[in-house]
Amino acid sequence: MTSRQLEGFVIAAELLSFTRAAQRLHMTQPAFSQLIRELEAGMEVKLFERTTRRVSLTAAGQVFYERVQGGVRSIFEAYENARAVARAECGHLSVGSLQSLAIGLVIQALGDFRRSSPGVTVSLREDYNGALYDHVLRGELDFAVCAHSTKSNEIAFDELFEEELVVVMPYNHPLSQNELCRWHELQSEQLILMSHQSSTREQIAEAFAANHIVEKGAYDVASMFTALGMVREGFGVTLLPVTVLPEVNMLDLTTRRLKGPTPMRRIGVCRRTDRVLSPAAIQFKALLQSRSSKLKKVADGSAWDG
Repeated sequence: MTSRQLEGFVIAAELLSFTRAAQRLHMTQPAFSQLIRELEAGMEVKLFERTTRRVSLTAAGQVFYERVQGGVRSIFEAYENARAVARAECGHLSVGSLQSLAIGLVIQALGDFRRSSPGVTVSLREDYNGALYDHVLRGELDFAVCAHSTKSNEIAFDELFEEELVVVMPYNHPLSQNELCRWHELQSEQLILMSHQSSTREQIAEAFAANHIVEKGAYDVASMFTALGMVREGFGVTLLPVTVLPEVNMLDLTTRRLKGPTPMRRIGVCRRTDRVLSPAAIQFKALLQSRSSKLKKVADGSAWDG
């Protein structure tokens, strides 16, 4: 018994016409009649009474139809649903992102995805880098857009681009008089830094250590918008990824690049190595890659004018 035979039987039972059933299945009538004969032979049951004028169900055929019709419809609905998921026409996409990436790259790519696959529902989770890796490991996210980490060998990292961290300061700050900013010059500055859980804080701590700078008390904030507001009000300076600057309010603020060393972070997609991405996730990742190619011009120091 094949799914094609069951589909043909249900259609013929509903239409009580082999001619119209054959048309529905895009078959010739002789081929459809053979399909039903093979089903009856396999079941060793006569399902239809056929004359030159009419088709009717036998008693056995009526019982079989009553039992099988719902199941056949469910099977083919499941089949069509599976095909729709494979074409990214329905389903669900769960994405994680750093805040600095969500406000630009990720939201823009999600907008592209929503227009191309309106039937797919989407959820977005903003969090710190380490937490995003944990969510991916627990299977709570299809993948996360974040900074590179060696947190787990169960996570694959597909790089999208590298980006530079720059110093953000008031436009009239003494450090703004110089073309570049050196790490040792930050020793005397009041720093407004992201939480210790953030990827940027990790890079800053590593750069301080490399330059033998002892980090004094700093303002710890959870949001880059808080940091920018505090810089604007004269509380100190902060460090942010260069690619986020076009997405935030830089009124009365300016930036300077850092040297010795230049702080860079690798941005990409982290996903579990033992899971295959869904068609929707594959499509969204491709959109991220397309958007990232444009961001590289901003992230590339040679194209950044400070």
